[in-house]
Amino acid sequence: MLVSLILRVCQLLFAAVVLALSVVLVHGYGPGHAPSLLDYGVFCGAGALIFAAVGVLALFLEPLQGIIMLALDGVASFFLLAGAAAFSAKIRSGSCTNGYYIADILGTINTSPYKFYAGNGDQQIENAAKDLENRCRIAQTDEAFLWIVVICFIATAVLGFLGKSGKRGATY
Repeated sequence: MLVSLILRVCQLLFAAVVLALSVVLVHGYGPGHAPSLLDYGVFCGAGALIFAAVGVLALFLEPLQGIIMLALDGVASFFLLAGAAAFSAKIRSGSCTNGYYIADILGTINTSPYKFYAGNGDQQIENAAKDLENRCRIAQTDEAFLWIVVICFIATAVLGFLGKSGKRGATY
C-alpha cells in the first residue's frame, strides 16, 4: 500500500506539471488555435490528474480496488504512452539555442502569426526568437514529465496486476 501511495502521489504531482506546462504552451500560442499536439498534452495532463486522484481515493475505498483500478491504470497508461510517443516524435531532442533544431520543430512550438511582440522591428524579432527558445524548453520539459507520468502509471498497473495474481493476495 505504501508503494502504491507513493506512486499515486507522484502521479498527481507530475500530472499537474504536465497539465501546467501544456496549458502554458497553448496559452502562449496567442490568437488562433494551437497545434493539436499541445491540446493532446492538456488532455493527457488533465486525464492523468483525474486518474491519479481516483487512484489515491481507491487506496482508501475497497470497492474501487482491484480490477477497476487495474483497468483505469491500463487505459491511462495507453493514452499517456500515446501522448508521450507523439511528443517524442514531434519534439525529438536537440538544443533550443540551435536555429536548425528550432526550424525543424517550428510547426509544434510556433506561436500564432497574429501574436504581437512589443518593440520596434529588431526588438520584435529578438523577442520572438526568445519566445521560441522558451517555448522549445517548455515543450522538452513537458515531454520529459509526460514520460515520467507514463512510467508511474505503468508501475501502478504492474503492481495492481501482481497484487491480483499473487497467491497471497498481497496489495502493494
